Amino acid sequence: MKNTDRLFELSNVDAVLVVSDKNRRYFTGFASTFGYLVLLKGNKNVFITDPRYYEMAQVLVQDGVEVLQIANGASAFGIVNDVLSSHNVKTVGYEDTELTVSQFAGIKDKLASYECVAVGHNIEIVRSIKTEEEISFIQKAQSITDLAFSKVLEIIKPGMTEIDLKVELEYLLAKNGADGLAFDTIIASGVNSSKPHAHPTSKVIQLGDPVTMDFGASFQGYCSDMTRTVFVGQPSEEIKNIYNVVLMAQKTAINNLHCGMSGKTFDSFCREVITANGYGQYFTHSTGHSLGIDIHETPYASFRSEDILQDGQFITCEPGIYIPGFGGVRIEDLLLVRKDEVIDLTTSDKNIIIL
Repeated sequence: MKNTDRLFELSNVDAVLVVSDKNRRYFTGFASTFGYLVLLKGNKNVFITDPRYYEMAQVLVQDGVEVLQIANGASAFGIVNDVLSSHNVKTVGYEDTELTVSQFAGIKDKLASYECVAVGHNIEIVRSIKTEEEISFIQKAQSITDLAFSKVLEIIKPGMTEIDLKVELEYLLAKNGADGLAFDTIIASGVNSSKPHAHPTSKVIQLGDPVTMDFGASFQGYCSDMTRTVFVGQPSEEIKNIYNVVLMAQKTAINNLHCGMSGKTFDSFCREVITANGYGQYFTHSTGHSLGIDIHETPYASFRSEDILQDGQFITCEPGIYIPGFGGVRIEDLLLVRKDEVIDLTTSDKNIIIL
């Protein structure tokens, strides 16, 4: 169970009600599709769930979490109210960044006797600084991703479809230790590589095609993320030049990154290189994002981001150039920001790979 002192410092509430799957898992380390987690000051926390998870959730007791069961027609919010009342709670924080309109209306109705305060952004701030255990999970997820990439290079060949490649890559992730996918795998070949988030299709990979693969593993619920663009057969001079510009932009940004830099400044290093080489209009997305239990988390690196990159945060660096009807290139590494250094967790080769 993670220490919640920082969350209460930021939020100025007596309790926080956590209903989203991802935040329940973040705070407890326990994965479930249903439950209510009541966080109380002093790390006196209560997990409320139904019979499907009650027995398994007993693992939380060793962390000092009280586990209560919703059974025999009991009301979940009735139990929540009992917990809040027994701890003399007056103000309750809720996850405004995660709730549906219906969920929000339900909380406001069921907890009408309490002052409800939005604390979703504060949870995001707390989640952005990773613990050493979280860092180790993300490092493992990235090592699985790098290994899968090295193996899939032995498989890619003309005549296979984008969907074929997706299946092979996801199999390699699972075979090498992933407990799931970090996100839907992106495979884009030939002209499809101009689409940054292309869905894999039945398009056949042909000689000369760039093949962009954006993929990641999940390990213990934590994500990795990387992108590589490779060439099946000899590429054209123009797409090779585009590749080199993207690589130069990425290396420039990574070499200049340091703790305390803003996301806007980090983004500018990529953007300036790409613009100086005549492709500015074709870099159509931000430079990067953090990750963790979610594939996209704060901080972000974009031309408008005021986020300050801090010790213990992750950020991706993924510049790209995309020319509609022609093709594109993206290269992405996963970076760990430390007080005195930046660690690139992505070990796969970034020089042009021609298969």
